[in-house]
Amino acid sequence: MSRMAQGTAGGDNEHPPKVPIDGAVPIELMPTPLTIAADALGAWIAQHPNADVGGVALQRHGNSIKVYWKGAPPPELQTLAAAQPMPVIFHATTYSAPELDPMARQLMTDHGDTVSSTGPSHDYSGISVTLRSTAPAVATMAKLNAESPVPVILWTFADPVDLTTNT
Repeated sequence: MSRMAQGTAGGDNEHPPKVPIDGAVPIELMPTPLTIAADALGAWIAQHPNADVGGVALQRHGNSIKVYWKGAPPPELQTLAAAQPMPVIFHATTYSAPELDPMARQLMTDHGDTVSSTGPSHDYSGISVTLRSTAPAVATMAKLNAESPVPVILWTFADPVDLTTNT
């Protein structure tokens, strides 16, 4: 799946936050306090569009949530974060998702012959790219960084998969 397709964290009307249920459900599918808190933060962000938003990330090993934000997060979001049963850490970002998303799309449009997917980096410090296996890594990354107004970071190598056929 394209990193661009992942978008920013948060709930929406089509995918409401998870709610704990009773019954025989595999444990890995059951909502946890961590995922419920992340869903609440993501839903708030989705309902309050802001040009400075980055995203929400689960820190499973630290059992906390990171909220990436450019500048000072809104007081209402800080209040919601403080009310969560899990620690919420606000992480200052260099760029916001609304700034990086169009640049990532343009990079994909301009360099689809060497780049197979792109999107904001995990910490919103630039754009992450997945290069095609045939792309010369050093030359391609030098070219992408020379043309981009933000840092371009190599994520991995992978070739696109044609999902329009049954083969």
